[in-house]
Amino acid sequence: MKGTFWALCSVVLVSGAQLLLRSAMVSLPPVAEPFTLLSALLHFAPGSGVLLLGLSGYIASMGCWYLALHRMALSQAYALLSLSYILVWIAAIVLPGWNESFSWAGLAGVGLIIAGVLVIFRPAAQKVK
Repeated sequence: MKGTFWALCSVVLVSGAQLLLRSAMVSLPPVAEPFTLLSALLHFAPGSGVLLLGLSGYIASMGCWYLALHRMALSQAYALLSLSYILVWIAAIVLPGWNESFSWAGLAGVGLIIAGVLVIFRPAAQKVK
């Protein structure tokens, strides 16, 4: 059970980090202009703080992931990690200013992810001797 807690903490952190990094990339200058991007990062432009926060979220997520992998099976941990796709998809639709649109194909994909996680976490059948 402790492994599941750490895996879910990792899912929440990595989902938040992905959203923060996307927000930072929208506000920072394009990478095609390397000196402008470097200048923006060094002078702490508006997207720099969000970028650092997103990268910090990834680092914290890796710490939780490390703890999760010590306490649970890899197949189960990776199944839980796929839940981050669902969180990011929902957040991109719900959060104001993101302008992501709902699609039935996306909902079907979310349903398949949930079904996969449930299949992996279903209780094992008892073997009769």
